[in-house]
Amino acid sequence: MHIVQIVLSGDGAMAAHVSRLSYQLRLAGHDVVVAADAGVLESYDMGDSIEIPARLSGTQVRLIKRVVRNCDIVHAHGNNGGLLAATLLTERHRPGFIISWHARPSERSWLTARSADSFGVRIADGVSGTSPDLVALARQVGAKQTWLSYVPSPGIPSLLETGRLSATDRHNLRTELLSSLPEAASPGRDIDPKRPMVLTVSSLIPRKNVMTTLEAATALREEVTWVLVGRGDMSIDDQLRLGAISSRAPLVLAGERSDVDRWLAASDVFVLPSVWESRPLAAQEAMAAQVPVIATRTGGIPDLLEGAGLLFDVDDVAAMVSNVRTILSDETLAKRLTRVARERISTQPQSPDIAQIWISRYQMVTSARENTGSTSIQS
Repeated sequence: MHIVQIVLSGDGAMAAHVSRLSYQLRLAGHDVVVAADAGVLESYDMGDSIEIPARLSGTQVRLIKRVVRNCDIVHAHGNNGGLLAATLLTERHRPGFIISWHARPSERSWLTARSADSFGVRIADGVSGTSPDLVALARQVGAKQTWLSYVPSPGIPSLLETGRLSATDRHNLRTELLSSLPEAASPGRDIDPKRPMVLTVSSLIPRKNVMTTLEAATALREEVTWVLVGRGDMSIDDQLRLGAISSRAPLVLAGERSDVDRWLAASDVFVLPSVWESRPLAAQEAMAAQVPVIATRTGGIPDLLEGAGLLFDVDDVAAMVSNVRTILSDETLAKRLTRVARERISTQPQSPDIAQIWISRYQMVTSARENTGSTSIQS
């Protein structure tokens, strides 16, 4: 098959997924071209590609239309990618068209099936979502056919091959990692590596709700060391630093790290306080690393973690703190949760399997179009 993948800047995990998917599709013998903006093409290896400029000229529109018109499947990722693809596929005789949602779309006028934003969804042959709530939303705004599509973390296979460190080895590794950070990383107080370590891996953006880690760390002031790995909005970083200073919170701002696997190995609990997530890669990696996971009951997290971790409501800091204390005080519970989590994540489809699933869907869409001769397939 000749497949065109369309992705625009936005969610970095989405672009990384498109890169892996395109690679696996090519390994399976398919011709894949990725249409993406300059930011994506500069940051990710997309193989054969065509740049989508910020402002399309008439000549560029005709070029991209020619590329998509001559393919078998157009697979657009994200709401913006879907809208762009929809504008390029106005002819009646067109290739199959699929949209994948990796994150919750803007809620401007999105929840009405007649809104302009839902146009791409309504003309697509199928829409996939990375969490059950996204699939339900796609149906609500007029998708003809929907699928639930998981995006696995590429780090899972190697993490599954690594055993869990003993408490002594975790302490030694924690001491090494914390001592490698500058003093500015722990603005609230001197950090004691002997205390259990709570880890949060997250971008510093509003949706990730990381300010609640400051509140929780303050409540657990004499009980834990709380490490936040990630970077993003500098105003959020400033608020965390000032808050840690004023509250004397044991919060460590480790910044962006390339050795997240070592921080996972050194930690006793993993916490994710996001307002919304589909199937967070960081939580998947913690599950594979056998670190007990505590996360918010939102988006696709319950589907990922129910029975394999502890859940709490968004912004319920008291419940987050209580769950941390429960994990640290109940070794039997912690071991049971990590065992279930590891088993669940080890059976999750990985990149080669995901590519085969998509090939089957592409074939189904193209066959249905050939058999019916219509512009879309029915659910």
